[in-house]
Amino acid sequence: MSSTILTLPGGPASSPAADTPVVELDGLAVAFGRGAHRREIIHDLTLSIRPGECLALVGESGSGKSVTARTLVGLTGPGAEVRSRAQRFDGRDASSWGEREWTRVRGREAGFILQDALSSLDSLRTVGDEVGEVLRLHGDLDRGARRARVVELLAAVGVPDPEIRAGQYPHQLSGGLRQRALIASAIAADPRFLIADEPTTALDATIAAQILRLLGDLKGGSTAMLVVSHDLGVVADLADRVAVMRDGEIVEQGSVQAVLQDPRHRYTQGLLAAIPSRSTRGRRLTVGDRPSAQDHGSGQGRPGPDGGQGAPPARAFPASDADPLVVEGLTKSFAGPGGSRRTAVDGVSFTLHRGATLGIVGESGSGKSTVARMALGVEPPDTGTVHVRGRTWAEHRASRDLAARRSVQMIYQDPLQSFDPRRTVGQVIGQAAAAAGTRRSARAGRVLDLLDLVGLPSDRARARPLDLSGGQRQRVAIARALAADPEVIICDEPVSALDVSVQARILDLLTDLQARLGLSYLFISHDLGVIQHVSRDVLVLKDGVVLERGPVDEVFDAPGHDYTRRLIHAIPELPAARKDTPRP
Repeated sequence: MSSTILTLPGGPASSPAADTPVVELDGLAVAFGRGAHRREIIHDLTLSIRPGECLALVGESGSGKSVTARTLVGLTGPGAEVRSRAQRFDGRDASSWGEREWTRVRGREAGFILQDALSSLDSLRTVGDEVGEVLRLHGDLDRGARRARVVELLAAVGVPDPEIRAGQYPHQLSGGLRQRALIASAIAADPRFLIADEPTTALDATIAAQILRLLGDLKGGSTAMLVVSHDLGVVADLADRVAVMRDGEIVEQGSVQAVLQDPRHRYTQGLLAAIPSRSTRGRRLTVGDRPSAQDHGSGQGRPGPDGGQGAPPARAFPASDADPLVVEGLTKSFAGPGGSRRTAVDGVSFTLHRGATLGIVGESGSGKSTVARMALGVEPPDTGTVHVRGRTWAEHRASRDLAARRSVQMIYQDPLQSFDPRRTVGQVIGQAAAAAGTRRSARAGRVLDLLDLVGLPSDRARARPLDLSGGQRQRVAIARALAADPEVIICDEPVSALDVSVQARILDLLTDLQARLGLSYLFISHDLGVIQHVSRDVLVLKDGVVLERGPVDEVFDAPGHDYTRRLIHAIPELPAARKDTPRP
């Protein structure tokens, strides 16, 4: 790694001011709205971060983490009411600063690394222009010197071929390279304070590990860092101290070792217990709430396509001893520039057994989603076959076997993108029920049964997807898949964008539904902890080729390929004591 990173922003702090916090908040309160609509988001929050220190703010979505982080650099938002007993930045009183003062600070003295690099970077500007803009606004370099400094910064954060990448647009870079470019922009002016807001969310494990190493290199000297994350693995690898937020308050804080090894607050204990891993397989991740089908459902059996409340199990196809999904020798290539072909999947075969979960792991671009689309029957393979209940998709289509079509369903990573935003939840699920053959007169009852089955109250049928939380939307997606009474559900990164506690509830729900309904899951994820928790067998996919396969414990305990070993080594490790902490 280049020394450009290791010496930012000014070498080791040795002056008497070295112990003075770079940022301080005392008694922060933040509210939005007016009158009867006023709502206080942050309550009496106190924190400080010293030079060379990294503080992590952890908690669920809506806990106030991002509002707190933005308030530290004057970005709370329009209409916000901000009060505090004291707010200081680099020893200066910042409690009365307005936009003019904060504009001078942001970029020059404070850098912000946001979660979604593709949205944060200007799609109409090259990466070089984006990074160079910070130097133009907060430096005195001429155009040629700025261009050279941009290349130096991109090289320092690990961007290969920085001269070429500087001339490319954000959409031409991978997710990991976009995040590195965003970091280069944040550190361009050698800031005293860095905020990293969910810097590794939705990145592959190996790419996330690289970003964490890069952020770790940025620590030290006189730089203070705040990391906002719901991923406790990120906290364990990067932070010195951790503050746990819930409902706008810090409920527990201390050193990473103290909080993660011996958490005192029940909420912190629940967050740690909710992390999926090999050791959690076979037990529930959620404790003390009622998150899943068994908890919220009627408990009276499975509703069939035409059934009402508590209807017995029903299938639209005859029982069979055949494995529900058998894939043999799938290959798929796509057209590339200049008439070339790019092979996305090359000779993939597997069998999904009844009532079992088969995990597929691999980095972005490994072919996981292409395999999923071919297994679903919506992407034709170049060669190879997919057998559903003993017959190929081509045979089912020739015989107009709609029941077989309904027997394999899919849950996507971002359900909102697959919902019609103009429709209510009831209409979204009802449309799926209608496609599955549910009579119009029974459709409303079927929708309510499915909502009950996935642990949602009946009044959610009148809501629109945009009005729901991420976890609620994923429950709606599961209900929509269940409307067809499937045997197989393909889960394509269904929990990768969810908080750890919401993720735990969805994983518990899927486990409950599998046990109750005899479902088979093809589970795709870049999170090896999730795969270890849910899967019996696993395929490791790279560049469209299956490198390893077998029982998940055997593959992870004794990987036979360097690529698998790299994936495993990239998993952040938490203190072992986290699972053994007694609960009050």
